[in-house]
Amino acid sequence: MNLVLKSAPVTPSVLHQLAAHRGCSSSGAACADCSLPCPGAVSRRLGHAIAHEVNQPLAAIALHAAAARKWLCRAEPDIDRALESLALIAGAGRQAGDIVRGLQRQSAGEQVETASVAVDAALRDTLATLCWPLRRHGIAIDTVYGLGQLSIDANRVQLQQVVTNLLVNAIEALAAWRQAPQPRIRIETLRRGGEIEIAVSDNGPGIAPARQPQVVASLAGSTDNRRDKQPKSGGGLGLGISASIVRAHGGQLWFEPCAPHGVCFRLRLPLHRPPAAARLASMNAYAS
Repeated sequence: MNLVLKSAPVTPSVLHQLAAHRGCSSSGAACADCSLPCPGAVSRRLGHAIAHEVNQPLAAIALHAAAARKWLCRAEPDIDRALESLALIAGAGRQAGDIVRGLQRQSAGEQVETASVAVDAALRDTLATLCWPLRRHGIAIDTVYGLGQLSIDANRVQLQQVVTNLLVNAIEALAAWRQAPQPRIRIETLRRGGEIEIAVSDNGPGIAPARQPQVVASLAGSTDNRRDKQPKSGGGLGLGISASIVRAHGGQLWFEPCAPHGVCFRLRLPLHRPPAAARLASMNAYAS
C-alpha cells in the first residue's frame, strides 16, 4: 500500500494570520470569526518548529565540542582531529542559523532562495552530521547514490533539513525498537524522467495503523493544532515542516511500508522548479 499525498490547499502564512487577528479578543485555538489559529497558538507552533529544527545542529555542536576536547586532552594531542571537530562545530552553527532564517522567511511567505544543488553531495554532507547518533545506536547505513553530479534547482539548506528530519525519525525509531538483528537505514537517490527521487528507509517497527492518519495529516499540512495536541518526537511537526518544504519546491513526499517491517519515505523533486512553486508553501506545519 502506497500512501501518496497531493499538495494541500494554500492557506495564509503565519504573519498574514497574525495580521488578520489584530483587535481580536479571542483566546481560543481558533477565532470564531475567521476560523484561523489565534496569535498565541500560531506563535507557540512556530516556537516548537524552531526548537525542533535546530535541535539536531545544536546536538552536533555539543558532540563535536566533546570530541575536540578529547583530542586535545590526550597525552599527545591530536591537533588535526581537533581542528576537524572545530570545523564541524562551525558548520553546525551555520546550519542552525540558516535553518532559523529559512523558517523566518517561510513564516512570512517570502520567495525561496534557490541555486543549483548537487543532490548526492548534499546528502553526503547531511549524513556526515549524523555520524555520532548512528554510531551510538549501532545503526548501519546503506547508501546508493545514483545521481552522480546531477543538480536540481533547490534550496540546499532546506533540502538537507528535510533529509535530516527523515533520518532522525528513522534513528529514533530504531533506537527504541531493538527487535531487528541489525538496525539499518538505507538512502537511495535516482532520476525519474524530469524528477529526482530520494528514498530513506529503515528496518524498524514501521508506522502502526493507528498512527498512520496522524502521519498522513502531517504530510498533508493539516496537523491538528489544538492545545492538547502537542508535537511529538519522531513525527508530526518535523514531517509537517518537511512536507511544506517539499511542496514549496514543487515536489511530493509520501511513505510506504517495507517488508517484512519498517517504513520508507520517498520524496520527488523536479529538476527545475515550476513558476507556480516560486513562493514558499504556507506554514501549514505550524498554523493549520
